[in-house]
Amino acid sequence: MTNPYSIVITTFDQRFEPFLKPLITQIQSERPSIEIIVMINGLCKATFNPSYRQEVLHFLADRPNCFPTVFPNFQSLAKMWNRGILNATNERVLVLNDDLTIHPSSSSPAAGFFASLEQSLMNYPRSFKVNGSFSHYVINRTELIEVGFFDERLLGLGEEDGDFCWRYHERYDDEIRSITIPGIDNVQSDLADPGYAKGIRTAGIFNRQFIKQKKYRDVLIGGYRGMFDKRVKKQITDEKQYPYEDFYLAHRDEV
Repeated sequence: MTNPYSIVITTFDQRFEPFLKPLITQIQSERPSIEIIVMINGLCKATFNPSYRQEVLHFLADRPNCFPTVFPNFQSLAKMWNRGILNATNERVLVLNDDLTIHPSSSSPAAGFFASLEQSLMNYPRSFKVNGSFSHYVINRTELIEVGFFDERLLGLGEEDGDFCWRYHERYDDEIRSITIPGIDNVQSDLADPGYAKGIRTAGIFNRQFIKQKKYRDVLIGGYRGMFDKRVKKQITDEKQYPYEDFYLAHRDEV
């Protein structure tokens, strides 16, 4: 592979049979040797289902190049994204929701999702959204370190992407590009952990309130809108998360 990359998938128990299993099967039918990091979330206000743990680990154990990380308790999407990207071998990482369908490229392999994705990776070295959505996006790990990791103060689901886009613009004075890549569909399932308070669809109220009431404030002049409803300015600082990751990447070959 001329432009090596890894895949990170986030998931939880209700998505196993209808979404995760077919998605990994689809990926490996097209790219059997690609590294897949599977971030398996626990439940909010409930214990981890032991039958699910056994089934998902057995399924992944029989799949080459699949590496699971299991969280016994519920963790934020920001943390799962960060940890998955940190665990990946490659500098470029394709991050996927689990409720996606990748169509086979048997009719024209050169025009399939992965062929188009890999051409985009060759042409564009930076981070980018796929088809305008963070349901599927490519992160450049150097940019993630420079911008700052996804904010783990967002303890539930939602707003991680908007916050990162705002900070990306702040760091580079540029927007994250969206690249159109055919062959992938977003089901946008409403299957969600019942334990946390919801706002819009599966997004959590906590994250929305943190973004709207604490981290940013609406402004009429200046600021930047990005993915938010209005132009905003940041009103609290970001601590540096994973401060030694750049040191690790610079020196890991010396060990």
